[in-house]
Amino acid sequence: MNIFDITERAFKYLEEFLLMRLFILALLLMVVYYVLNKMVEWFFKRSSFFEEEVEKTIQGVTRSSLRYGISALFLIYVIGQFIDLKGILAGAGIVGVVIGFAAQQMLKDILLGFVRLSDNEFRVGNFVAFNGTSSGTVEEIGIRFMQIREWSGKLLTIPHSEIRTIQNFNKGRMRIIERITVSYQEQPDKVKRLLEVICLTCNEKFGESLLRFEDGTPEEDFRYIGITDLNPGFKYVGYELCIVGLVKPDDYFETSRNVRFEMMSALHEHRILMPSSHLLVQADPNHERLIEN
Repeated sequence: MNIFDITERAFKYLEEFLLMRLFILALLLMVVYYVLNKMVEWFFKRSSFFEEEVEKTIQGVTRSSLRYGISALFLIYVIGQFIDLKGILAGAGIVGVVIGFAAQQMLKDILLGFVRLSDNEFRVGNFVAFNGTSSGTVEEIGIRFMQIREWSGKLLTIPHSEIRTIQNFNKGRMRIIERITVSYQEQPDKVKRLLEVICLTCNEKFGESLLRFEDGTPEEDFRYIGITDLNPGFKYVGYELCIVGLVKPDDYFETSRNVRFEMMSALHEHRILMPSSHLLVQADPNHERLIEN
């Protein structure tokens, strides 16, 4: 018995046992998926064509595309064992309409995924806020969904079709805007001079975080803007002052916290009074009394 006879018998055996064929096909597809993923990882490790964030994004999209493609091939093969695919292809128009309605949401997710990737709205590693409700760091981007790790540690998986608005904190430039509301009993000139001193301190301590031109000068250092509101939100009785500074996106959150600490330390040291809040208390239907806290 030669190798050709053995091969022929093996194929005849596989033709008789469907489960064996499906198992072998699934195993082969898993091997192909693993090998292609490793090839993509090896390519990016050996090359330096893209930034790290772009490489992780491409790898995520590649994994997602391979996963859906291989699953589709396996499903088509299984269907072909029970249904004549030629007949299905002959009526592809009707079948396509039926499938389109059945998979409308999935197709919408995939289309929006490709659009967002081509528009370069975000990349893996970016800190984003979406729909004005949640925020976190992008861990993976697929063709149907994206995964975001919240600061609390929770991993959110969000289909692309559910994302309406996106705020990217790692793209372009970020302006720190810090506001402080003080009591009307404080002299505006005094608070202004104190905030100007705070700005000088921040420029000295956090100068490396400032966004700069090519010649090294800051595009916008920390500076006092002025009085930006009176009785902000009608919640506090006082006037609001503001300082701003243009910083690198990657340093935004840490520098913002440091600036707030410098502001509160200086205000506490100089005993600047905070604003009072008003609470309306109705003792009886005919009398109203305003209590100041």
